[in-house]
Amino acid sequence: MRRHQDAPRQAPSDFSDEYAGRRVRISMHDGSLIEGLLLEARRYWFKVKDSNGGVVYVNKGFVKTVEVFEKEGR
Repeated sequence: MRRHQDAPRQAPSDFSDEYAGRRVRISMHDGSLIEGLLLEARRYWFKVKDSNGGVVYVNKGFVKTVEVFEKEGR
């Protein structure tokens, strides 16, 4: 029996690539807010630089919403 080769599987997009490098406001399930510049988005984590210059790593599993603002520097 001949095996069928499947096309390469891609992970579903969560649109993270659209808001990397932008100011964001992240609403968490517990009601807290995180605001800052989204430096990087990985499969399970966001890396955000807050207004104090600190870096916050956010687990996407606890995120309720992401509000995206204009690109930084515009």
